[in-house]
Amino acid sequence: MARLGFDRRTGLIYEGMEGPTHPVWPTPALSQATLIEKPEDLERIPGDFDGLGWTFIDGSFDPGSRVRRGRLFQKFGAVSWERTQVEAHPAINSDLQKATINGGHVSKELSVYYECTELLQKPNRGEGLQLALGRKDGHSLWRILQTERIASGDVLVTLRAESAFGVIPQLDANQIATDALPGVQAALDRVVKSAYRELPQSVVDHCRNAAVMITSRWMQKVTHSPKPVEQDLGHWINAVRSQFGDGKRFALRSALETINRLHPRGKDNESYKHSLRNIDELDAEYALHALGFVIREVNWGQ
Repeated sequence: MARLGFDRRTGLIYEGMEGPTHPVWPTPALSQATLIEKPEDLERIPGDFDGLGWTFIDGSFDPGSRVRRGRLFQKFGAVSWERTQVEAHPAINSDLQKATINGGHVSKELSVYYECTELLQKPNRGEGLQLALGRKDGHSLWRILQTERIASGDVLVTLRAESAFGVIPQLDANQIATDALPGVQAALDRVVKSAYRELPQSVVDHCRNAAVMITSRWMQKVTHSPKPVEQDLGHWINAVRSQFGDGKRFALRSALETINRLHPRGKDNESYKHSLRNIDELDAEYALHALGFVIREVNWGQ
C-alpha cells in the first residue's frame, strides 16, 4: 500500500510503499479533491487545507485536449497531521545537517494519505462523475474519464476539463451595439456560471436564453431595427430563414434549432407527451457547443 505525505510547513511531498519517507523532487503540484456526485456536493469543497479528505497529485496535462492525468489519494487515519521520520530532503540544507546525527532521517509533521480505494468502490470506479480540484474560493471541475490501479497500487485517474473556456468565445464588443452588449454579456455570464455545475436542464435553459439574446440583437443590427423585438427562439429561427432564404445561414439555424429542441426534454409533461429521452449532461454540453457555434457564426466572438 503506497503512502503520500504532505509537509504542512514547507509544502514538500514524501512517498513510500510502507510510509511517506522518501522525498519527491522536484515537488509536483498537489490539490485537494472533492468527488461531485450531485450539484449539492459543490458545497462540500473545502475552504482551506485541513489535511483531511482526498488529494490529487499531478502527472501530466495536455492543453489541446484538456486532459489531465494524476494519482488520487484519500486520508490515512483520522488525524490531520502526524509526526513522521523521513529521509533528508535535498532541497533543505538544514535537513541534511540534522540527518547526519539522526541515522539519515529527520522528523516532519505530515498529513498522510493512501491510494483512493473509495473511488474504486463507486459504480464504474467513478468514471463519468465529476472531480473538483482546489478550494472553495478557487477550484476547477473535471470529468473522470478513466480509473486505473497501477503497479505501485496507486489509483491513476484520467480527467477532462469541465470548463466553458474555449467553448464559449469571448464577445467582441466592437461587433455589438452598445445598448445591447450588457444584456448579451449577462446572459452569457449565466451560461458560463451554470456550465458543468448545475443540472443539465438548467444549463440548456440558460443556453436557450442566451441564444435568444444573441439572435435578436444580431437581427436588430442586420435589419437596422430601432429596437430589438422580444420573441422566443422559434420566432428567430424563422426570422433568419425569412431574412436570408432557405439556402443561407443553414448552419446557424441548425445550431439554434438544436438548442430549441433540447429545451422541452427537461420538462416532464413535454417529455412524457412526446416520448422524449430525458436530458443528460452530454446534452447540456452539446447545447454549450451549439451556443459557441452561434456566437462564431454571427461574428461576435474574438
